[in-house]
Amino acid sequence: MTDDTADAFQHRTVLSDGSVYRVVPVGAGVRAIRAWAEYPWPMSPAQALALRDRLGWTSSPTDEEMFTTDHDLEEKDASFNTIEADRDTRTVSSFHLSLTSRIPKEVMDEAVPIAERAFDAYVEALTAVYGQGKRSRNRGVLSVTWALPSDTSVDIGTVGRVVSADIDSPALNEAARGEAQYFAEIADENDVPYIDIDNPDSIDIDNPDS
Repeated sequence: MTDDTADAFQHRTVLSDGSVYRVVPVGAGVRAIRAWAEYPWPMSPAQALALRDRLGWTSSPTDEEMFTTDHDLEEKDASFNTIEADRDTRTVSSFHLSLTSRIPKEVMDEAVPIAERAFDAYVEALTAVYGQGKRSRNRGVLSVTWALPSDTSVDIGTVGRVVSADIDSPALNEAARGEAQYFAEIADENDVPYIDIDNPDSIDIDNPDS
């Protein structure tokens, strides 16, 4: 797919209340996602800030882990989190990138169809890069996740009325698997089905019985 095909919708739409709903051009968004997802992990906070500089983004004056990108969303639209790697160092565990501006509650009906088209365009573009992702629904919110060979994962979803991408590091995914296995073993010992307490309503659309 070409960038022109992926971006075949308006990136700025003036809504009836006068507000402007913005969508990050798919080509630019995918390039940013790939820059973080395909980084040779592990990533230190200093390396994350260096990548920020290479992308031409700026940090918040009060929190260097929160960024304003050059994607014209007119808000802090990217951030990373860290976890302790050992006693004296931390490593980047995840990265978050907004792909649209927030939908004003007063004009939800106007903006939601635009957000849905943006979501579909990003899914199509990332599928062309990473192959078929895993679709799931959590509390009515559809998301698609790609597991990369590096054990990094990329997730596209709609949270808080914003279409966004979340990238989890191999270390965070390994920790999540260990936690899930631990609780599954406890549930098995007590003959109780394991339920992910963070996502109790999560359903794998492609494998509803899993």
